[in-house]
Amino acid sequence: MSDFKQLHIERSIDDRSILSDDNLYWQGLNEGHPVTFREYGPVTKIDVAPIKEQWVSITDSTRVQIYSPESLTLVRSFYSFKETVYCGTFRSDGRLLCAGAKDGLVRVFDFETRSQLRLFKEHQGSPVHCTYFSRDKNFIITGSDDRTVRIFDLATEKEFSTFSNIHTDYVRALAPGQMNSNLLLSGSYDHTMKLLDKRTGTSVLSVDHGHQIESVLVYSNETLAITAGGPCVKVWDLLGGGRLLANLSNHHKSILCTAFSSDQHYILSGGLDRHIKVYDATTFRVVHTLQYPDAVLSMAILNPDDKALLVGMPGGLWSMRRRTGQLDNNNGYIINNATTTTNITISNEDNDRKMQTTDDTKSITSSSESRRRRKRRFFPSGIATPVLDSSDHLVSANRRPHLEAYDNYLRKFRASSALDAAFTASLKHRQPELAIIVLKELFRRNMIKQALAGRDDTSLLKIVRFIQKHFSKANAMPTLIDVTYLLSQIYIKELMRKGKNTKAIMKLKDLISQELRYQSELMRTKGAIETILLGMDTQGTTTMNAA
Repeated sequence: MSDFKQLHIERSIDDRSILSDDNLYWQGLNEGHPVTFREYGPVTKIDVAPIKEQWVSITDSTRVQIYSPESLTLVRSFYSFKETVYCGTFRSDGRLLCAGAKDGLVRVFDFETRSQLRLFKEHQGSPVHCTYFSRDKNFIITGSDDRTVRIFDLATEKEFSTFSNIHTDYVRALAPGQMNSNLLLSGSYDHTMKLLDKRTGTSVLSVDHGHQIESVLVYSNETLAITAGGPCVKVWDLLGGGRLLANLSNHHKSILCTAFSSDQHYILSGGLDRHIKVYDATTFRVVHTLQYPDAVLSMAILNPDDKALLVGMPGGLWSMRRRTGQLDNNNGYIINNATTTTNITISNEDNDRKMQTTDDTKSITSSSESRRRRKRRFFPSGIATPVLDSSDHLVSANRRPHLEAYDNYLRKFRASSALDAAFTASLKHRQPELAIIVLKELFRRNMIKQALAGRDDTSLLKIVRFIQKHFSKANAMPTLIDVTYLLSQIYIKELMRKGKNTKAIMKLKDLISQELRYQSELMRTKGAIETILLGMDTQGTTTMNAA
């Protein structure tokens, strides 16, 4: 017996659904399934080493862990912290890593040997939430809940400069200068961002963000700065004396982190509303939105061409979204291809990583294929699909396609249940065209009376309200007119006496009368316009003949 032919849903064209170049650029991160890891605590910081290997540091609980971005295997672990650690950050050459902790201690580690090289205690007793290396690699800049910004000399292990009277609340954001290593930006819970000069130990510029500042960014040319906090992102002109250029309020909850794309053509912001907004750095308009299962606590971008997005969340999860079709050059496998239907959660318990697959590739066609499947190799980043050779023979699985509920009922000739399922699906997916297509199919099969008859007041009211809402739409009006006529014929006795649906029926009647008046006025207007145009053509012809 041949397979049942599913209904083809023709959706109306919406200009808002047309993808721009920016949408297409970021859409690649949505198509692949993200690889998700579970850590011991909230992932407070994700940093990427700006070197060829692009090591990824994940800061959570009392440790900083280093992963390879290609294989997503654990490369290094730093466990020297007794309290919660907040900010593991690489130096620009990738050889050193610094991190601050809840106890106020700032530690510097050698990446290769994992040995602790420096320990700074000046913040002791106050949590250090942000640490960065200076551009010249010789200093460490720290911001703490003791309201100070401190600069430490790596060579002498001494404090070089202190900004103690700059902020009046916790310092939670820092951004070292990109061109001038003597300048840096600091953001605080006192709602202000300061431009600091380590040569003078003073603030040379101050702006009021209006909310507690959680993140600060500065462009590579040091002309513009970005502050994020509360539900808004603000762009400031540093050369113009701190003039406000843009106020972006596209989040409905507090923003916790921001980042630049690899070429600084885009700005990314993530927050408690579980969304990441992507802004065009030229127009400051939202060009794309990414959604996550939990609040976005930290994020980072893998260069070049923004090939992956890493996001940390408060529940201990962090995920990586790769662009589809990425090749792992080390082992010749395609990882996270769009055709792979695998979602993986990897958790850390007693240093053992266990992979859990929620869905696997369904392509078993024989017992030998089943045996080969059991021997399939698993990688930390998911199921790795080998790159196919031209000589490989592919056998497609002959499986029955998944049918929607209304398709299943139509296949069983249950017209009333099919119509109910179509209304439920249209409300769930906010696609009224589903119900319209099913109604058309019922008309084609001469089953529409069977679907509409024998209904109680509640189900009848659902149909009437649907007609009221979508009657004026051009693509739905012909079908809904026929449905309304049939309802009036089937339920004429019920409609003549007052009941629960009387009010809805009268409202539908008024709506139809109003639509008829609109159509009559439209036809009269059309006739008047045609008369005017005909008169203009006749006058022009007469003038030409006279000439």
